[in-house]
Amino acid sequence: MIQDVAEPQRWPPGRWYTLIAIVLAAQFVLILWLGKPRPVVLHPPADLAPLLQLAGPGASQTLAFNDPTLFALPHPESFSGPAWLTMPLQEFRRTEPPRFLELAQGALGIDFEGFMATNQLEGLPAITQPELALKLPVVEETATLPQSSRLRLTGALAGRRLLVSPELPSWPNAEILTDTVVQLLIDSDGKPVSPTLFSKSGSTEADQHAVRAARHVRFEPLKQTDPINPLEGLAWGQLVFEWHTLPLPSTNSPAETSAAKP
Repeated sequence: MIQDVAEPQRWPPGRWYTLIAIVLAAQFVLILWLGKPRPVVLHPPADLAPLLQLAGPGASQTLAFNDPTLFALPHPESFSGPAWLTMPLQEFRRTEPPRFLELAQGALGIDFEGFMATNQLEGLPAITQPELALKLPVVEETATLPQSSRLRLTGALAGRRLLVSPELPSWPNAEILTDTVVQLLIDSDGKPVSPTLFSKSGSTEADQHAVRAARHVRFEPLKQTDPINPLEGLAWGQLVFEWHTLPLPSTNSPAETSAAKP
């Protein structure tokens, strides 16, 4: 037997409106009840004691004894009042007529004349300017261009000894050739695996010669290798061919002087 799932019944809109009106009416009643002013009842403080005041001559001195700081602190009504709190009036009387200092006109400037007579001012020292020394610029001697082609090893190949060196000729060209860089991978036996041209020199013949020379180089084989791991003896590096550039031969022959015609 299949039981039907009971769907929750929704309230109609009229019931929602009635509930909202009841909540608003309750809030309005609370506002009116709490906002109603209440009368303020003044109650006399319980610790208010009767105050006794004396009238007549000498009443102020009698009431001064009620001050707790009368003898504990300096007070004008205690013994410190006539001692130093009350400043007595002092009268200054002049017993003789005033005497003013007389100005000796003949003595004016005597001290300055004595100072100038005992102190002689010398001339200011002359500022000597040293003669200017001619300094020549220091010219550092730079290394001359290589007279032959060279091979340089970089990377992991720099730590392996080269057994078979390639031939490094000089190349004639109109401009100075840059280095040819060949990326090379060698195995544990010192043989090249995959030479790749990495950077060109400006001469196609020199670059092709560098790639061919990289295929025939031989390095010192490793003595101990792991037969299980064939990648252990592989080493990456670069062969940098520093070419020596020769000037191109002159192709223009000197002009022949023609004989003068009769």
